[in-house]
Amino acid sequence: MKLVMFDIDGTLTASNDLDDLAFVQTVQDIFGIATVSEDWATYTHVTDACILREICEQQLGRLPDPDEIALFQKQLLQRLAQGAVREGGVFPISGADALLKELQASPEYQICYAGGAWTASVQFKLQSAELPFADIPYAFADDHDSREGICQIALDRAQATYQQTFTHVIYVGDGIWDVRASKNLGYPFIGIASGETAQQLKAEGAKVVLPHFEDLQEFWDTLDAIAP
Repeated sequence: MKLVMFDIDGTLTASNDLDDLAFVQTVQDIFGIATVSEDWATYTHVTDACILREICEQQLGRLPDPDEIALFQKQLLQRLAQGAVREGGVFPISGADALLKELQASPEYQICYAGGAWTASVQFKLQSAELPFADIPYAFADDHDSREGICQIALDRAQATYQQTFTHVIYVGDGIWDVRASKNLGYPFIGIASGETAQQLKAEGAKVVLPHFEDLQEFWDTLDAIAP
């Protein structure tokens, strides 16, 4: 059996812009920080928990306390919900629903989620996009600071959930930090991006970048080619 590990924002849900805006506005609301760099690749780890800590360290000279983090998560979720209402919902990346269903039915592959947002935010976005969440093993920013740590925890949980050891793990993501984590972990990588972002992934070393999941056969062919 082989495991396909999915990032969420920009990979399964078209929520990057929604997530970025909600995150920045919540930082401004709670901490009074006027300017927040949205060049996420410049942060040590591109996860909600790590980014928030680095912003507070750089701009306030201190770490956020547990009460502030809890309030931040609550208000972030509220802003995501408000933004989703304005946009008419959170939309899946084209073809994602059909692909996940096929993978879940496959005798050769299992799936899990490994993303940099907090679990409550991810659950909201997946459910709004009508993508599966229940019974799928996952790890998110609640579990570890680094993308590599998140992926390792997701793998461990997937092996416990499915009661098997996976000889091949394929990571599917949309950010250059996803490419870097895949390299560090030794996972084959499939990029989901188009335009300038696709070129950035390729420049980072991604050999395969697809614009979406509409062509299911193309994805399956790619998957079989990189996970023999």
